[in-house]
Amino acid sequence: MRSDFTSFSGMDLPGGDPKQIRNSTYRRCFTACIGDNFCKAFAFVAKIRECWLNEMLGRPKATKGVELGVK
Repeated sequence: MRSDFTSFSGMDLPGGDPKQIRNSTYRRCFTACIGDNFCKAFAFVAKIRECWLNEMLGRPKATKGVELGVK
């Protein structure tokens, strides 16, 4: 799957993430963000299988265990 996302391992964008998807995978998280016109980034936490869709881009923060994708 091709996209214009940039991926960051061990990074998060706290705040601005009103949508949570539980029991998710990285791929589901990625495709959910692609399909949401308001989504500017997503954060996936593999350990707890949670996905957060971000509508705003805040200040990046180093966060172990989070995979970040930014449009």
